[in-house]
This record gives sequence, C-alpha cells and structure tokens, in this order.
Amino acid sequence: MQMDVIIDKLSTIPPVSLAIALVLLLITIIYLAVRNKDLPPGPIGLPYLGYWPFLNNATGHLKLDAFKKKYGDVFSFSCTGQLYINLGSLKAVREALISKSDCFGERQSGFNLMAYIFRDGVAFQNGEKWKATRKFFIQVLRERGANSLKSSLSASIYDSINSTINDLKAKKGEPVNFIEILTNKCNAFLRFALFGDYGVTEEQVHRFNELYSTQIECMTPTNMLLNGTIARYLIFPFTPKYFQALKTHKEMRQILVDIVNKHKATYDKEHIRNFVDEYIQERDKRRSRGDPTAEYFTDEVLVGTLMQFMGDGVLAVASFATLLLKNLLENPEEQEKVYKEIVEVIGTERHPVIEDKSQLTYFNAYLLESLRVGEFFNFFPSQECTKETTLGGYKIPKGAVIVINFYCVHTDPKIYEEPKKFDPSRYIQEEGKKRSELPISFGMGKRACVGEGYTMTQVFLLITTMLQNFQLSLPERRKKIIDYEEFMSGKLLICAKPRDHK
Repeated sequence: MQMDVIIDKLSTIPPVSLAIALVLLLITIIYLAVRNKDLPPGPIGLPYLGYWPFLNNATGHLKLDAFKKKYGDVFSFSCTGQLYINLGSLKAVREALISKSDCFGERQSGFNLMAYIFRDGVAFQNGEKWKATRKFFIQVLRERGANSLKSSLSASIYDSINSTINDLKAKKGEPVNFIEILTNKCNAFLRFALFGDYGVTEEQVHRFNELYSTQIECMTPTNMLLNGTIARYLIFPFTPKYFQALKTHKEMRQILVDIVNKHKATYDKEHIRNFVDEYIQERDKRRSRGDPTAEYFTDEVLVGTLMQFMGDGVLAVASFATLLLKNLLENPEEQEKVYKEIVEVIGTERHPVIEDKSQLTYFNAYLLESLRVGEFFNFFPSQECTKETTLGGYKIPKGAVIVINFYCVHTDPKIYEEPKKFDPSRYIQEEGKKRSELPISFGMGKRACVGEGYTMTQVFLLITTMLQNFQLSLPERRKKIIDYEEFMSGKLLICAKPRDHK
C-alpha cells in the first residue's frame, strides 16, 4: 500500500524535474565518494549530525576506543558537518603535532563553545598575533607562576598552607571536604601569583571561579564536538546549561574588564605591580619603538587570557590535586611509599619547597601515573588542518579537525604494559628496564598548555605538604572506590589523621 502511494506521488512529478533530481542525486553521491576517497575510514552516522548523537560523556571515549580497534589508530568521523580525525596512538599524535605542525598549527575556525568562551585569549589566537602574544604570556606566566612559588618568593603561599595544616589538625581526623580546601588554596595561590597585593580581592577571585565552575559543566567532551552555525543556533540552545554558560560568561568577563580598567587608571610605569601592569608595559614599549605587533596587545586579548588563566589556574590544579588524592585513597600502599620518600628526602622539621621536587623520584612517578589515568578530557578536538596533508598514510583535507584521544593513547598496551594497572614504577628508570613514555595530558608541540609548569608546581606543594603531615583515608562505612560522578561533584570527604612525628 505504501509503495503504491509513493508511486502515485512520483507520477505527479514532471519527467524533466524527476530526471534533474536523479542526476543531482547521482552527482552528489559521486562527489561524496570522490571527496572521501583516501580519507581515514570510520563510522558513518546520521546526515549532518554525523556520529554525535551516538556519543555521550560517560562512554564516548570507550566507543572511540572500539573504533580504533576496528579502523586503526587514525580514523575519521563527523559531527554537525565537521570532519574529525581521531588520533589514537602516540605515533599519530606526534606525526600531527610535531612532524607536521605546520599543517596543524591553527585553532578551528567554526563556532565551537570553548573557542567562543575564550575567543579573545592567547590560546585561541592564530598566526602572527598568536606567536607574539604567546611568547610574552609564556615568559610572564613562568616568572609570576611557577617561579613565584619557589621558596625565596613564597612567604604568603606558605603562610596560607600552614594555616590550612593547623585547621586540619584541629579537626582531629574528622571528615572534611578536601575539594573545597584545595579550591580555596588554589584561589589564594593564583591571586598571589598573578596580582600580588594589588587590584584584585579574594571575593572577586572566588566569585569568578564559582561562575567558571558553572560554565565548565556545559563544556563536556561531546559538546566540544559541536561545531558550526547550525549547531550554534539549532542544537546548542537545547543542550543543558547552555544559556546559563553564556550568562555566567558575561558576568565573568565583566569582573575582568573592571580589574583591567582599574589597573589602566592607576598604572605607573615606574612601579610595576603585577601581571596586568606588565602587559600594559609591554604594549607601551612596543608602541614606543614602532613595533607593529603592539596592535595585538589589546584589552580584549588580556581579558580573554586572564579568563583562561584564572579559570584553569584554579580548576585544573584543584582537579588534578583531587585526582592525586583519589588515587592515594584507593591505593593506600602508594600513599605510604610516597610518605616514606618525603620523610627520607625532606624530613618532618620543614615544609617542602620546589627545590625538593627533583629529589622525589617516586613522587614524580606517582604524578605522571596519575596524569595517565586521569579523567579530565578523555578526548579533545584540538587543531584544524590548514592545508591538505596526510596522517598515517591517509589524506587529511583542509578544514578537518584533529581529535587528540588521550584515553586511547594512555591505555595503549603497545606503550604501557598492563595499562589498566596503576603503577608509578613504570616511570622509574631501572637497569634492564625501559621507562614508559610520558603522558601527553598537557598536549604536545607548539600548542601545548602554557600552564603545565604552574599546575605541576602547585600540585607538588599542596600534596607533599598534606602527606608530610597527615595520613589520609576515606570515612568508615563507605565504598572504597570513588566514582567519576563523586569526583566531579565538588565534594569529597576525607579524614586527615595527623602524623606522629615524635
């Protein structure tokens, strides 16, 4: 019956129109076949939406891992009209980001939520503007970030840590929310590192990161795959917390605009106070010598970069520190190994300092293994292909976006023996044993995260000080495994029993 209806409908169409439609359909099929010739293989998905409806945040990385086993390390899939190239091995990632970095050096050009939120910041600039501003920000972040936490410059930091130690000792092993503690400490660290004693209140930093935490809930791995105008207007409005993310972004931006304007109004080139003053000073120096790159140093770039530094500078550090605690709680034997090394190298009479880090072999291995098994972004759409090239022997067209698949790389049995096992010793060089490849959690190549040093330095100080003073455990009568939802909930109750150093 249905076939009869279809035939009747087709019979009403003029033969010429039907012929034209069939020719166009044939041309389209041929075009797609030719266009996709030599592309990496992969799942097909739905028209326009591609494979996006079949991915979710909880299991998306597992589906991509299954496709890797089926299609190989390099495979393709599309989402909302965007062609993505999954890089599922360290070899493939290195080929794209190191060997062929000239083809994959730009951020994607279409609408993407993260690119929209941080659109003015240095991380999402391209070309000469990116090169000029990135070089400046790397230098300043190194000086005011990681270096500011060194022993000779960090009295305020250690005062803050000591107050936390005393507060925890007063709890006498009662459960406390460590995520809240770590977040508060990271807020204090960041305010000190970037702004010193001027221009930014503790309340402003705290409010900013409240908003950032709300906004990041919308920046899920699968939402990162939504790209383009249609996705912006027809899909994003129906995703959870999208409009809330835009609203919080507006308030966050206004906080930073107010901070920058206050600095500009009180700027004195003879008395450079902090990160913002250094940016203004750099812009003025370039202008005075007629350097054309001065035009890149706009207020918008400063605000956008501050937004990412302040957001990730707290959230990334607190999340990584929480992940370290999670692994210590689930592997108590590792906690005792790390504690024993801290006592042997540092002792119990002084607090840890950055200079100690190179001497803590096992702790550094523990940091690396925690990065490898981390659950932040299991896959992440990264750079755009700016000119046709090849990866893994397949053609990669201009406009394709590579997806760094951290989960596939970090669980590759060709690289990591028993990848499901938590084993820090894999990073310790021993006679007759090859050391495992380092994790790539902070990216690789020219677009690697500029905040890696700052993050690792903060985490080192926080965790070593905690372990030096406390034996950490989960409250009694609860499960001993911390699931992903609890880890991301912002609340993790931990008992901190003071160590007896007598």
